[in-house]
Amino acid sequence: MYAPGKKIYFGCGNPNWGAAADGIYKIERRPQWSESGHTKTTFSFHKEVFSAPNILGVFAGHIHRNSVEVVNGKPQIITDDNASGAFLDVDFLPLEEKDSKLI
Repeated sequence: MYAPGKKIYFGCGNPNWGAAADGIYKIERRPQWSESGHTKTTFSFHKEVFSAPNILGVFAGHIHRNSVEVVNGKPQIITDDNASGAFLDVDFLPLEEKDSKLI
């Protein structure tokens, strides 16, 4: 997911995404990205994810390095690439009574 200020030219909702920023499509042997960039649907999806009241955070990937960004108060956590053996192990645990009183 695109995070404003992150110097990456791909990702869901990135306004810089498109053919002009796709210099490696021949090396990767794939079709070049769209001339017109992302669709309105993609931008709407990005906005919905980072404004949804029931989403606490985003786990994403594909930048091949660890990263954490906060967009609209929601953390986006990205792990390193799995080719280097990286993975992310996440546990969601219920709050203990003493901790739930802090919220």
